[in-house]
Amino acid sequence: MKEKKQYCGLDLLKFVMALLVAARHMIQVFYPAESRWRLVIGSWLSNLAVPIFFIIAGFLLFRKIPDPRRCKDADAGYSYGGGNKTGGWSVVWRYVWRIVKLYLIWCVIYWPIDIYNWYHGTATIAEMVKAYIHSFFVSSTIAQLWYLPALALACLIVWTGYRVGLKIWMLLILTGALFVFGCICDNWYFTQQAPMKIQEFVWWYAPKFVTMRNGLFYGSFYLALGLWFSRKTWRMPLLLALAGSLVSLALMYKEVSTCFNTNMVFSAAPAAFFLTELFMRAEGGYSRFFVTLRKMSEWVYFSHFYFFYFFSWTVKWNPLPLTEKNIALCVLVPMILFAWIVSVLSGRERFSWLGKLI
Repeated sequence: MKEKKQYCGLDLLKFVMALLVAARHMIQVFYPAESRWRLVIGSWLSNLAVPIFFIIAGFLLFRKIPDPRRCKDADAGYSYGGGNKTGGWSVVWRYVWRIVKLYLIWCVIYWPIDIYNWYHGTATIAEMVKAYIHSFFVSSTIAQLWYLPALALACLIVWTGYRVGLKIWMLLILTGALFVFGCICDNWYFTQQAPMKIQEFVWWYAPKFVTMRNGLFYGSFYLALGLWFSRKTWRMPLLLALAGSLVSLALMYKEVSTCFNTNMVFSAAPAAFFLTELFMRAEGGYSRFFVTLRKMSEWVYFSHFYFFYFFSWTVKWNPLPLTEKNIALCVLVPMILFAWIVSVLSGRERFSWLGKLI
């Protein structure tokens, strides 16, 4: 039996990025405004995470679908990529439906937190329900969950463009233009220097759609990069990938420290590209350790807000001084331990249902 190919480097990269997302939100909630970690983690390194998630998701999805343009028997009705003449649509639709189900499941899992916030809020029930419904459809009900509907929409946009005949370089240009426009509109540093028409668009757009970080202006470009990774057959030299990563990270730090980007960062695009290329070099056969690491990254990403609330609820019994280091230990260590336990348990038949939650 052929051994399944595993991208160990990507599993490791995803885990590190998931930790950065959790650390970013922890810093935003618990650290003082003057903390240097707000720049280093909150604006700089954590802004690599979601671009890399999108790229890896696109790469792993589209590599399952043979290129329909290279399939000589496609028009004869032969099945490829899980579909027939639709050229992989069945694979994409199953993937999108799985992402939508995950979004619905985790929205329900976070209902106790939502109800707790409603109970301690000052808005009326009608106002809270209206805000919840609005957030559910245009962004997310909990900070990190926005990634799921954005991923689903980006998949549909990219694959539709590809199937109607757009070449990958065309998709990258079109979605790249959307990405640049989104970066300009997302940060007032750029918006205030933009033409008045763009500023008027932001004033109209923001109350309705909350953020430019969605599948249209953000995810589609990185998914298109993932599609490109899945189709290319050459590999970048190691030293070039390493040098590109270091230079891009330096440019990214300069950008966020100058422009105060906290969500969408221009130079995150080349940094995510080079880092993905660099870590993709580590591949091999099946390894249980990296399978567990992959699962842990999902659990860390989806569950970490619960550990913020647990820390807040139990802080009066915490004997440790509330320094930045101790807050990180009290939040991140239990979170990582929990992610490891459920990841290991999900590999056992009795607890296999846990795998459906990630």
